[in-house]
Amino acid sequence: MRRRELLSISALIAGPGFWRKSQAAQLSVSRGYTTPQLEKTLKSASFSLSSTGTVVAAVGGRRIKIYAVKLVASANMNVNFRDGAGTNLEGAMALAANGGFVEFVNPPNFLFATTAGNGLDLVVSGGGTAAGRVSYWDDDAA
Repeated sequence: MRRRELLSISALIAGPGFWRKSQAAQLSVSRGYTTPQLEKTLKSASFSLSSTGTVVAAVGGRRIKIYAVKLVASANMNVNFRDGAGTNLEGAMALAANGGFVEFVNPPNFLFATTAGNGLDLVVSGGGTAAGRVSYWDDDAA
């Protein structure tokens, strides 16, 4: 598609006046893209863990807000996301071998978030490997 066609499709989807050329140009950033509604850079992190570990490293003074998760287990296991080394963000999810899930919402909504200054960990119980990707943005402490 040519650029003009892309802008016209965006205008049809978002409605008149939503997109401006300067906002459309913002959509390309090195590790993700900026949404005009959020003015945040959306990022993603892949992971492959056979034991509890960090999925997204802490960002000083900022919350990590997750809006999409894809996870697959290579063996029977329980997994849950955790706010750094402390609080569980969800209950344990039992996954069968080669089972998994995909979960997402459209930003600015989010599935769960860490507290400011904490990373996102995945707790893995059982044998095998949990692999996947989370999509997120880091936000101020609010």
